Amino acid sequence: MPRRFPRSLITADRVRRLATRLALALAVVASALAASVLCAAGPAAPTAPADPAVYPKCRDEVERLIRKDPLAFLQLARDWTAPRVTSYTGQFQKLERINGELRKLEKMHMKFRAEPFSVYLKWTSDSKKGQEAIYVRGLHKGKAQVHPAGLIGLIFRRVGIDPEGEEARKHSRRPVTMAGMSNMVTLITGQSEEARRRGDLTLTYEGVRHDGGRASYVLKRVLPDGKGYPCETLLIFIDCQYLVCVRTDAYNWNGDLISHYFYTDLVINPGLTDRDFDPDNPDYGYRLF
Repeated sequence: MPRRFPRSLITADRVRRLATRLALALAVVASALAASVLCAAGPAAPTAPADPAVYPKCRDEVERLIRKDPLAFLQLARDWTAPRVTSYTGQFQKLERINGELRKLEKMHMKFRAEPFSVYLKWTSDSKKGQEAIYVRGLHKGKAQVHPAGLIGLIFRRVGIDPEGEEARKHSRRPVTMAGMSNMVTLITGQSEEARRRGDLTLTYEGVRHDGGRASYVLKRVLPDGKGYPCETLLIFIDCQYLVCVRTDAYNWNGDLISHYFYTDLVINPGLTDRDFDPDNPDYGYRLF
């Protein structure tokens, strides 16, 4: 006579088998649904390429270089940015001592292109608000095209000025032909190289500072008096991401501020065209109509 199992055991065994089959069925359905979603969505979007102007080394590695040889870091910043940061827009401010007088802080919107060398400036503060200047190397007989601010600008919409002439030097320590972050770091590095050759260079790393919404490596350069150098103390701010020189503060041997230059709200390599440096651009104020 066949052996009989209690009804309770048979029921439990059936429940286990049913549960296993149900779990397998649900897994198959889930896999099918996932595949259909992937097919409907198409292939995954490719990862955006890295910005080639961003310096790829980590901050710790960069800081090791700066502490070991600050001048080598300035040379790196100069050589890295020159071929990679070819244009930008941003806000630029300057404070300068001219003929012994510390002038008012000037703020302006700036567009810059390396080739052909092109600069557009529009003042956004104080008595010069609305003034514009355009300089393009090789155009306009070498003159900067200026649209003056105020009532004069209503009469004289476009005035050609020698960027290195006496009139220009009354208003700026540096000509527009030397404008831009690349020119700034190139000038500083060249001066520092010469000072090292002469045994006069003191260049130290002061750490990372957050200013204008961005992090910068800060260096301090000190040069001796009486040897023809432009200033005693120079604070140099190199952007941690792009290695561009975004700020400098220069002091004379009496401790007086000589110059302050500062770039903020930078957009690197925005794709500027000739239109951005054309006085006939309808977005600019050179034309009355």
